[in-house]
Amino acid sequence: MGAARALRISGLCLAALSVVAGTSACTGGGAAKDSDAQALRKAVQPLRAAGSFRMVGSLRAADGSSTPVDARVDTHGNCTGRLGRAESIMMGERVWTHWDDAAVPDALAALHGGPLDEVIDPVADPRSDPAWRAARLLRGAYLVTDLPGAKPEVEGLAPVCRAGRLLAEAGNGDGTVNAGPVVERDGARVRSLVQVNGPVTVRVYVSAHGKPVLRGAEYSVDGGRAVSVRFSELGKPVSATPPVTFPVIPSRQLLDLLG
Repeated sequence: MGAARALRISGLCLAALSVVAGTSACTGGGAAKDSDAQALRKAVQPLRAAGSFRMVGSLRAADGSSTPVDARVDTHGNCTGRLGRAESIMMGERVWTHWDDAAVPDALAALHGGPLDEVIDPVADPRSDPAWRAARLLRGAYLVTDLPGAKPEVEGLAPVCRAGRLLAEAGNGDGTVNAGPVVERDGARVRSLVQVNGPVTVRVYVSAHGKPVLRGAEYSVDGGRAVSVRFSELGKPVSATPPVTFPVIPSRQLLDLLG
C-alpha cells in the first residue's frame, strides 16, 4: 500500500491528515462563519464525548473505485476493523493486518509494487521463488508493523483509524468553515459543513434544519483519495488485543523477501 506516512491503497496521506488535528473553525469570517464553525464543533462533540465509535463507509480511489471500510475506534489508540478483504488490529503505534486467503496475491502485488507469480518455473523448486515463499508466510498469518511503516501498504487500517480520531477533533484549531447546500445523502436531507486546510478537506454532514446532528463525514486529500463514513455505536468499548493464536510476520521480513 507508497512510501512514508501515507496509505496509497486508501489514498490517505498521514502527513497531510495530521494537519487537520490543528484545523478548525474559526475566526474572522463574520457571524455566519462563526455560526458554521460552532455548528461543526457541536456536530462532532458527541464523538469526542463518547471516546469511542464505529465508522462504516468506503474509501474512494482516485479512479473512482471504492473499498469498504468498517472500523471501531477509540481515543486511547485502539482500533479494529476491516478494509476491504483485510482485517486490522491497531494498538498505539503498532498494527497487525490479516488478509483473507483469496486476497493474498493482490496484497503481495501491492507490497511488491507490481504483479507476482507464485511459481515462475514449474520444474523449479518453489522454495526458491520469493513470491511462493512470501505467500506461504502471509497466508493464515498477521503482518505486524511498527508505525510508520516502511511502505504505506503495510499499515493496514491505521490511516483510517487516525482519520476517524481527527474527524472527532474537527473544529479545534484554525481555519474557516463554510456551509454547503442542502442535499440528500443516504435518504436524508442534510447540509455540509466544509473545512479546508491546505490539501486536506473535512466535510461534515449534519441535519438540514435545527440542531447540527451528525449524519456522516468525509475526509479527503487533494490528489489522493477520500474516506466517507457514517458513525454509530458511540461509547461502545473497542476490544483490541494482539493476535496470539496466529503466526505473526514482521512487515520488514516480508518486504525484504519480496525485494
